[in-house]
Amino acid sequence: MFFPFRGAVISTFAHATEDERKVFVALQLLLPGGVEVRRVKLKGHHGNPIISFEAAVGQRKLLRELWQRVIEKLRAGELEKLSATASDRMDETCRLHLRFDKQLAHAGELVLSESGDAIHLRIKVAAYPAKPEVAVDLVKKFVRGQSQRPT
Repeated sequence: MFFPFRGAVISTFAHATEDERKVFVALQLLLPGGVEVRRVKLKGHHGNPIISFEAAVGQRKLLRELWQRVIEKLRAGELEKLSATASDRMDETCRLHLRFDKQLAHAGELVLSESGDAIHLRIKVAAYPAKPEVAVDLVKKFVRGQSQRPT
């Protein structure tokens, strides 16, 4: 089956009230081995410390591994939810935006979230022509193929 993804960025924040190591462990649930994570210290609106974590995945082999990790760790029913909401998660530049609950990711499970305080996965879809509706169709077909594969 055609693999529709061309690049990804995974990011999250560790707020002052969170254990930075636990947030990093949650982020690593998605990351293939050997992907470098950039850590940046920031200050919040009220001067509170925030740590930003970000990793880019561009190699095709690593992208496939990242996607495989997503599939393996998604809670039952989440793949169907992803397919059903793909059009809401696609931007004008054909990037699919997924958010996963940080606390559940730390526990080893991926659940789609609407919260901003989550692990963000932005994944570029190779759509030709590069239109959001074409990208959405590709993602839906690909996800449908993933959900029909034997586990």
